[in-house]
Amino acid sequence: MAELITIARPYAKAVFGFASDAKKEAEWAVFLLLAHAITSDIAMIEVLKNPSVSSEQKVAILADLTKDANVDGSNTLLDALAYYGRLLALPAIADEYDRLVALGQQALEITITSAYPLDNNDFKLLETKLKTKYAGVETAVDQSLIGGFEIRSSDTVIDATVRGRLSKIAESLTS
Repeated sequence: MAELITIARPYAKAVFGFASDAKKEAEWAVFLLLAHAITSDIAMIEVLKNPSVSSEQKVAILADLTKDANVDGSNTLLDALAYYGRLLALPAIADEYDRLVALGQQALEITITSAYPLDNNDFKLLETKLKTKYAGVETAVDQSLIGGFEIRSSDTVIDATVRGRLSKIAESLTS
C-alpha cells in the first residue's frame, strides 16, 4: 500500500535520525521489530481500529507489550502515532527504518547535475550545505537541462531545472 509507506517514511526518518544521534540504532531496531510483530497481529489490529478504545489506552497496551524492548523515546513515538491515528503504520515504519539503517551503513551519496559546470564557489556552498546529511557530493553536467540544477540521492530528486519546469508547463497545458 503506497499510502502507508508515505505515512511511515517521515516517522522512520525521524526515528532513524534520533537513534543515530543517540547511537541507539540497534535498540530501536529491536523495539520496532517487536512493535511490528505486535501491530501485525489480527487481534491487535482490531483493538487499534476500535474507536471505543481511546488513544491513551492503545498507547498503554502497546507500551506494556513492548516494555522489554523499550528505548528512550519509544513511548513518545507511540504517543505521536496514537495522537494522529497512525499506530497501524508501525509495521511500515519498522520496515522503512530497517531500510534506512541499511542505507545509512552504505553512506548516502548525492549527485548534483547542472546544465553548465559549477564554479568552485557554487560547488563549495552546495557541498557545505549537503555534507551534513550525505557522505559524498558528486557533480555532473547535462546540457539538456537547459539551465538550473538537479539534486539526486537514492530515493529523492530535487528538480530545479529549466527542462523540468518546461515539461511541467507542457503537462499542464495538455491536461
